[in-house]
Amino acid sequence: MRQPARFFSLNKPSDWETGTASNMTINEDGVTIGRVDKYSIYRTVHTADIDGADAIADFAVGSGSKLYVLDAKAALWVHDYENRYTEPFYVPGHNLFTGQSLLAARGDSLYIADRSQDRRIVSISPSNGQIVWAAHEWNGLELFPLAVAVDGMRRLYTAVPLDTQPGQADEPEVPEGGRIVIVQWGLSGEMMRQFGHDEFRLEHASPLSALHRRFAVTVSDSGEPAMLDTASGQVVSFHADGSLKAAFRAEPGAAFASVSVDARGLLYIGEAQEGDPAENERFIRSCAAGGKLLGKVSGYRARADKLLHDGRARMYALDLEKGSVTLLDLQSRTMAMPATGLPEAWYISAPLDSTEDETEWHKMELLADIPEETQVRISYFATDERFGVLDGQVVDYESYFADPAIPMTQKWSASRHLWSEPVVNPQDALLMNARGRYLRFRLELAGSDRSGPVIRRLRLHFPRLSPIVYLPPIYQEDPDGGGFLERFLAIFGTFFAEMEERIAGVSSNFDPDSVTGAYLRWLGGWLALDIADSWEEPNLRELMKQAPELYKMRGTRAGLKRMLHIYTGVEPFVVEHHELKHMQEQSELRQLLGRLYGDNPYSFCVMLPPDCVRTDKQRLMVETIIDDQKPAYTEGKLIVLQPWMHTDMHTYLGINTVLSEPTVLTLDKQSSMPHHTVLVDKDRDKRIDIHTRMGLDSELD
Repeated sequence: MRQPARFFSLNKPSDWETGTASNMTINEDGVTIGRVDKYSIYRTVHTADIDGADAIADFAVGSGSKLYVLDAKAALWVHDYENRYTEPFYVPGHNLFTGQSLLAARGDSLYIADRSQDRRIVSISPSNGQIVWAAHEWNGLELFPLAVAVDGMRRLYTAVPLDTQPGQADEPEVPEGGRIVIVQWGLSGEMMRQFGHDEFRLEHASPLSALHRRFAVTVSDSGEPAMLDTASGQVVSFHADGSLKAAFRAEPGAAFASVSVDARGLLYIGEAQEGDPAENERFIRSCAAGGKLLGKVSGYRARADKLLHDGRARMYALDLEKGSVTLLDLQSRTMAMPATGLPEAWYISAPLDSTEDETEWHKMELLADIPEETQVRISYFATDERFGVLDGQVVDYESYFADPAIPMTQKWSASRHLWSEPVVNPQDALLMNARGRYLRFRLELAGSDRSGPVIRRLRLHFPRLSPIVYLPPIYQEDPDGGGFLERFLAIFGTFFAEMEERIAGVSSNFDPDSVTGAYLRWLGGWLALDIADSWEEPNLRELMKQAPELYKMRGTRAGLKRMLHIYTGVEPFVVEHHELKHMQEQSELRQLLGRLYGDNPYSFCVMLPPDCVRTDKQRLMVETIIDDQKPAYTEGKLIVLQPWMHTDMHTYLGINTVLSEPTVLTLDKQSSMPHHTVLVDKDRDKRIDIHTRMGLDSELD
């Protein structure tokens, strides 16, 4: 009925990359609007969520979903925000630190810094509250910590003044010109390195109480610290060896209060401006390491008196005014086009050359995922000429549209008279009044904040082949009804074209490499095998390819091993009864071998590691394979090997058992425990449990 179809198909990145795109992502999955990771609010923890706590004064991020929260009465709480569970760590009245203390934590290290206590810096074990180390001076200089941070190796960084002197009311003060430096502490409390810069000198003498929260410190996981002076907006960052990395002044006029660094090395600076937030919007700004402003975190517009990042790229912001900690995580969002500020993308194709003048283009077929609140609009124009007039000048269309120096908005505006009316979300649409050798099309992808359409494939058919040519001439010559009739018949033409395409490609339905999902399992059913859901598609394809050879080997040891190898990906161990015959001659082994392998001469054992049989469904499938592939008169037994050593059980050296030399238990990088060490609990009859605390009721002997 129909002539062979001719079409241009764009379904690979190389096809789309010949055109010009704006704010568009082109990859193997298709064509869509560009996306960017943005911080959005995940959860907010309020003071009221922590039962018994006073106003939040500071916080630190613990392991998992735990927060260490310090309240104004100096009580320390452990709050699990995922499970909404809170327990006290230090109740009020402990007199160990005050409500103006500073917290920092990473992994199993918790640090508390308080300039007004005898122990200025304390490292505490979060598991039992035991003090690991404490410091109150450094190189003979009395410590007054002003800010704290922890890196990925649990090393502490503190901002401290180098010079202090007695002030009014016996309160120490930092003199004019006094320097503020960052001191790095090791896991055992030893001072390791000092980071300093001349920019951090006080212009006027200031009491220590006035410096509370004036300085903020952050550090990357690799140990590169940065410090912010909130009074001047000065930011200085350092390399891990102590050398200067960058120094810059944050945006003037803003009341910056905090700084944090993420895993990519980007700095985030938070505001804490006073006043009505409706009038004074506060933002968290992101900056490159050199200070270049990259943007604002639009998902959070409140005070950020303290900022932290954890290992999961999650950001935490403390609002002392509201008494809340807000958790923000990175979520993929549709990117806004800079020219319009809207989540959209534009595309103009390269010319599609039919090689014949006056070609009448037929239709377009679009394969796309178009979520709700998104849209695909396609316009087109055809011409026999390569040149035309745009903006009053004769231009080469191909060179003009491909020129990266011309903004896309200018191309869009200058050529608006060329394009057809846009076809919205087409699946199969005729190209009306598209006559010419060269066809170009224009895409407009409109998305929402969270999603955008994805074009998998676009086909443009030519020349016009309509079923109307098979009708009597009177229907073809009707100037009034011919257009409608042609569009109506195009529906049936599409059905016929799809049917013919399926018939032409029917052979691919029998190729295991080209079919997927339920159809692949249906095809696998042709092998007279019990194909269960536990078969992964790659394994099932391999089985189908090897099926002819496997049928020849059915009922043999080699066939069983190959079948199990295809299913599990692991070579099984098969032990037959005759292999144990020489060992059964020893009476002391006969009973053991019977228990392990059985005493039936027509039985065999198949041994597999536990990773191959993780579920009951997989175990059933393995047993089905053994039963299907074994000789009819034999019995197959499945043994799942465990990675443990047990005498008189299935223990095989080099398979599921390893012998090693005695080793030393390493406590940390500075300490170790020899193999003959004994833990002695003085008060609990040498039992190790949660009551055992080194140096309090237990000792290493």
